[in-house]
Amino acid sequence: MMPSAAGAGVQLHYFSSGGGRPLLGIHSIGGAAARLGSELAPLAGRSRVITYDRRGYGKSEAPEPYLATTVTEQSEDAAALLLALGVGPTLLVGVGFGALIALDLCLRRPELVCAAVLADPPVYSLELESTRELADQRGAIEAALLAGSTDRAIEALLGANADGDLLASAQANSGACFADYGGLASLELTHRRMRDCRLPIKILSAPSASAPLTRIAAELDGLLGNSELLRDGGLAAAAEALLD
Repeated sequence: MMPSAAGAGVQLHYFSSGGGRPLLGIHSIGGAAARLGSELAPLAGRSRVITYDRRGYGKSEAPEPYLATTVTEQSEDAAALLLALGVGPTLLVGVGFGALIALDLCLRRPELVCAAVLADPPVYSLELESTRELADQRGAIEAALLAGSTDRAIEALLGANADGDLLASAQANSGACFADYGGLASLELTHRRMRDCRLPIKILSAPSASAPLTRIAAELDGLLGNSELLRDGGLAAAAEALLD
C-alpha cells in the first residue's frame, strides 16, 4: 500500500525509493506517481526518488466537490509533503502542469529546492500566439462535454500525442484533469522574479512538443537567471546532471 502524508489540507499518496539526495517528481495532467516513478527509477541508486499522486488523482484526497485548483494550491501541497517527509532542499522534476508547480516552488519557496527540471512547461502567458490554439482546444472540450462524452473531452484536453496509458489514467481521474486545466493560467510571474531566481534549472523541451510549448521553453530559458535549455534526452538524464 502506498504511504500517505499531509498536503495542504489533503492526504497525498506517494512512492519513495532509493537513498541519497531527495528528488520529488511532480506529474502532468492525467499523470500518476507510479508512471513518473518508473521513468525516474534509474536515479534511485544515488537519490531518494519521491513521486506522489497530486490532489484528486489516484487515492490522494481532494475537497468535495473538486472543481478547481491553482498552481499555488498545488505547490503548497508539494511543499507540505516535503516538510512532512522531513527532507532537505530537493531536486524537483516537473512534467507539464507539474513543471508549473516546480517553477512556482523555485520562485516562492526556494529554501525547499536545490535545483529543478521543467519538462515542457505550459507557461502560456509567455506565448501570446498560443491563444487561438487554446481557444480551439477549449471549444473541443466544451463540445465533447455538452455531447455527454467525458472521454472525448479528455482526448481533446491531452491532445493527439497522448499515449494510451496516459489517456487511460486521465480518463480515470477526469475530475482532477479538468481542475488542472482550469488552473493552467493561474501562475503569476514577473520578469524580475524569474531573473532573480539563481537555482539551477534545466528546461527540457521534447521533440514531440507542440510549437507553442517549444517557443515557451526558449522564452522561459531567456528569462530565468540560471537555466539551460535541453532539446533532447529524457527526464532521468536531465535530473542526473543536476545530481552531479
